[in-house]
Amino acid sequence: MTLRRLSHALPLLACACLAGAARAGLSLSAALVCDPAGAPAATTPCDIAGPPSSAGLTVAAGATESTFAAPPRERVPQVVADEFGGLSGLRMQSRPFLHRRWRWQVGLTVRDGQLPALDFEGSAIVRTLGGGDGPGSGEGSSTSELYASVQRRHWGPGRGGSLILDGAAPAVPAVGWRSAVGASRDPWLAWLGPWGADVFFGRLQGHREPARPYFIGMRALLAPAPGLEIGLARTMQWGGRGRNEGLHSLANSLLGNDNVGFDGITAQNEPGNQLAGFDARLLVDDATATAAYLQVVGEDEAGHLPSRNMLLAGLETRWPAAGRTVRFFLEWADTLAGRVSHDPRPMAAYRHSVYRQGYTQQRLPLGHPAGGDVKLLTAGWHYGGAAVRGALTASAGRAEPTAQFFAPGRILGLNASLAWSLGAPRPFPAADDRPAAAQVGFTAGWWSDRSERRRALQLWWRGGAW
Repeated sequence: MTLRRLSHALPLLACACLAGAARAGLSLSAALVCDPAGAPAATTPCDIAGPPSSAGLTVAAGATESTFAAPPRERVPQVVADEFGGLSGLRMQSRPFLHRRWRWQVGLTVRDGQLPALDFEGSAIVRTLGGGDGPGSGEGSSTSELYASVQRRHWGPGRGGSLILDGAAPAVPAVGWRSAVGASRDPWLAWLGPWGADVFFGRLQGHREPARPYFIGMRALLAPAPGLEIGLARTMQWGGRGRNEGLHSLANSLLGNDNVGFDGITAQNEPGNQLAGFDARLLVDDATATAAYLQVVGEDEAGHLPSRNMLLAGLETRWPAAGRTVRFFLEWADTLAGRVSHDPRPMAAYRHSVYRQGYTQQRLPLGHPAGGDVKLLTAGWHYGGAAVRGALTASAGRAEPTAQFFAPGRILGLNASLAWSLGAPRPFPAADDRPAAAQVGFTAGWWSDRSERRRALQLWWRGGAW
């Protein structure tokens, strides 16, 4: 039985994924979903269980420049993400359509660059489920939903990146189940506090060896105490053209039986590649929303727990004033697997012997934008107002000789974005999800390592709904 038949058994797949997390020592999942057309300019965490509604037409134009040689697109770290992948192009996105328990939205992107010229990023079909107990349950509310979508996700508290699934990565077409964050009415589950979960099942693009591998993601987000948030996440690449895509192979992957040399696993029948870990965010001061956060993600498993870990840690604070919000953050990331436990494993992070193009989607990193085997310190400033929003980040660090996307030695980077509304808000009804006014903006980046300096600039304009 191949995976094609499994598409008719999504609920069973979700149960199997969650059950297998205990065996692998890797974890559950909840979806933080970014809708690119309505997402913040920086790769900040997005709300759980559903993207913001947006509609309209976006036109972008841009260029890249290298001092020495034209750099490949995948080597430009998107600490502040482009409005959409590809420096020039056109995106159209409809407002959400609602009919009883169904919701759907259509997105279409045409672009120039190394990414595919045409995709459906921003599209989604959602079926709301009701009844029973779960997050968000209550009188007249639903507990969860099934969906098929092409949407970005940012899993983790990091403001400059996520070690496991970053909001700057191209969207992965997927089907899944998710539940909104909320308190459970069941006394047996009430101790968890508000919680949410998501499981998705998609397919990666831009891979040749093997082509078209599957991508499975799981995440849970818990708030067991006031000011404390804990996330558990697990992702896996599985199958692909020429690889075993039967139920037994899938079961081995979900149960964590995928390490060569154990349980009869060889290089020929190895099911896939997995990452897993946890993150936590602690609110230190409520008045200024000052918080400390941490993310640990493992490239391997030992004793049913993630091992050969990567580390991300940071501090953030903000000051709201007269309808505006100013946020500052300082973040450290180390993507050399195992260095945090004094057991460094070069060329392990985001790379795998089976999946020769690595942990990527359309040749861009699914994990941290800097790629593997890098130490990076990032300081950032975010501004949000009624008419203007912007971001500025400065990064400095060091790439190892085995770095995935940089030449060895010192690396420096600057990223910026700015967007503002044009004209007064339009007199649409309150229930209309269309933008209040047209918007114009830009994203820019400059990065340097020992071999080259790279620049990128994207200008964009967004109109009303269609």
